[in-house]
Amino acid sequence: MADIKQYSQTDPAWKAKLLGFDKSSTIGNFGCLLTSVSMLASGYGFSETPDTLNEKLKKVVGFSAGTAFMIPGALPAVLPGLRYVTYANCSGAPAPLAEIDGWLARGKPVVIEVDWSPQSGVQTHYMLVYGKQEDDYLVYDPYPFPVDKGKITLKNSKYAQIANTKELAKLITGVMYFDGPGAAVPPPPPPKLDKGVYASFPVYATADELAIRSQMLVADNTLMKRVPMNTEMKVLEADATANPKIGQQNQWIPVKLTDGTEGYTAAWLVAKAKNANAPAPGTPPAAIAVPKDAPVVKASVDGLKLRSKPDTTDATILKVLPVGAELKVLEPATDVKRKVGTMYEWLKVADVQNNQGVVAAWYVSIVSLGAAAFGPEAQRQTAGPNFSIGEVLPVLLRASEENVAFRSLPYISKDTLIKRLPKDSELIAVEAPDIAVQKIGQPGEWIHVKDVNENEGYVAAWCVLERPEDPIPQVSPSDC
Repeated sequence: MADIKQYSQTDPAWKAKLLGFDKSSTIGNFGCLLTSVSMLASGYGFSETPDTLNEKLKKVVGFSAGTAFMIPGALPAVLPGLRYVTYANCSGAPAPLAEIDGWLARGKPVVIEVDWSPQSGVQTHYMLVYGKQEDDYLVYDPYPFPVDKGKITLKNSKYAQIANTKELAKLITGVMYFDGPGAAVPPPPPPKLDKGVYASFPVYATADELAIRSQMLVADNTLMKRVPMNTEMKVLEADATANPKIGQQNQWIPVKLTDGTEGYTAAWLVAKAKNANAPAPGTPPAAIAVPKDAPVVKASVDGLKLRSKPDTTDATILKVLPVGAELKVLEPATDVKRKVGTMYEWLKVADVQNNQGVVAAWYVSIVSLGAAAFGPEAQRQTAGPNFSIGEVLPVLLRASEENVAFRSLPYISKDTLIKRLPKDSELIAVEAPDIAVQKIGQPGEWIHVKDVNENEGYVAAWCVLERPEDPIPQVSPSDC
């Protein structure tokens, strides 16, 4: 890794620039994450300043619409080879120090989140951890200008004083991991964890494809194998140590499988009892009734794979989706918030044609987390189609601009507005395909459509495009 270049968000060269798509937030006031990522990227050989990275991210919609909230999953589009891996929320749990140490040991800096104000709650500030000094972390704080080129340690920073603690596990409220271009790190040797000390109980996998790892570190080279739901595992530590970890985020448990494999597994994905409702191994997934108010996500990369199960072989590919494709999530909103953007997590989804499967959660972003706030017009019942579509495949459409009106009737009025759609929202025509295709792009024409939540209405034909063909699998991203 190259030397990291220090930047300050309050540098006069860019501190007054608007951050993302927000109309009032500036880099100087709210650009700590952007600046931390700019510093991290410099260590991988990139030369983007907070200013240039801000502008490039805007061009690829790397911020949530109308806001200053950066979308880390968009970084590879402007920094090829730099990849957002995952985020660990530590505001209600001890920070994963072993995992942070593992990344630093591999020469990979991490972005941490701390509280910058003594007020109640967490007032988020991001910094870059680039090394370790004894039992403390070396950090670059993006706020001061000129930058302090001395060695600032986390325990001796003003944020430790604000938090009134020097316990790193309490001081850090979140961690963001990024990986960059470079030689692949060889896998560590299998650990020897069986010391003859065991818990009085086994644990069982509560998630399918649960990872067993050689280290307490989520990374490509630490994965040893995956096991199905309800797999029984022997716990290689005493009850007093293991019990408090079970079900807790950022905690790891040493385990041994029946085939002799020893490793670490995520304590938040195991339980002391089997899930009696889990299907038997090898049972094909049944189609799920999709609620109209289900959470919605969209593909943040071109070529997102919809798979039959979380297995990265070609045999599981059901469909390959274009960037921006919207998907309804068949899981609770709490799971969606936890999984989206997190490496090695999978989401059960259905596309606009109700093809159901799973997608890599680190390649999607959240559109909505439940029933949309449509306003009073949301209760209006739209008329159904007055013809039969038959067996002909329906026309798939995409909003060609931001805030396309979705209306209950085909005319412009405040009384017909149901909601507004973001750019690239997917729609399916519920009128005859040959008629719908002729209308696309035509002023004064309206198309009767259904959105991913199965709400029916009308959109202006001049504000939509026919959705492009799905990309071929060869150009899809790797999700293994």
